[in-house]
Amino acid sequence: MKEMPQICGFNECSEAGIDVFAPAIFMNGCNFRCPYCMNAVLATGGSRKDIDIELIKSHVLEEKSEWFMISGGEPTCVQIDLLINLLEEIKSWGCKIGMSTNGSKLEVLKKILPMLNYVAMDIKASDEKTLRNLGMENGQIDLIYSKCALTETKIAREDFDYEIRTTLYPEYIYKESIEDIGQILRKDDKWVFQQFRHTKNMLDPKAHEIEPYTEEEVKSLIKIAKNYSDNVLFRYV
Repeated sequence: MKEMPQICGFNECSEAGIDVFAPAIFMNGCNFRCPYCMNAVLATGGSRKDIDIELIKSHVLEEKSEWFMISGGEPTCVQIDLLINLLEEIKSWGCKIGMSTNGSKLEVLKKILPMLNYVAMDIKASDEKTLRNLGMENGQIDLIYSKCALTETKIAREDFDYEIRTTLYPEYIYKESIEDIGQILRKDDKWVFQQFRHTKNMLDPKAHEIEPYTEEEVKSLIKIAKNYSDNVLFRYV
């Protein structure tokens, strides 16, 4: 078997965001520093776990899994040749592959899109200052180009789809930011909102001081989003 990247986590059955449950792996390291990140150890590249891919393969083949999900951390931060080796290996198991990504590594995303069947792309914020503080080198422009890459792939391939995800972190997402993000989406895009909630392993302890939106506030923000997408969903994570 070819050399594989470090796999730091494995869930035998996770909610895949595509109306199915699927096995999922988690990669080490991320170029973003989102204060509410629930996988702080992975985001900072601090995990020492290295799960044997043969164990994962055995489970997938035994369960005859149709889908396989890759998350992190940020998968596109993995060394590109190792990431391609991993994707090729998973494809050899007969699985469709879905990936969660922040969309900032455009050139990597373009290279691996032919091997992916589903992408969940997080849009963290809309203003350039926030995005740069999070770690995006070129501000909002990369969001637009990543989004275009996904759209073009969906149009060209019947076996590919994507969703846009936005976590309702009040410091980053509010009425104006939803309007800004909405303007780069298509009306038929699936736009999934996730409620921000406090967890013990968040990257920045100060995030515990931020109060999540109330149910009424969430409904108000989603109502705005529906002006831009005909397929707006809300999930608790």
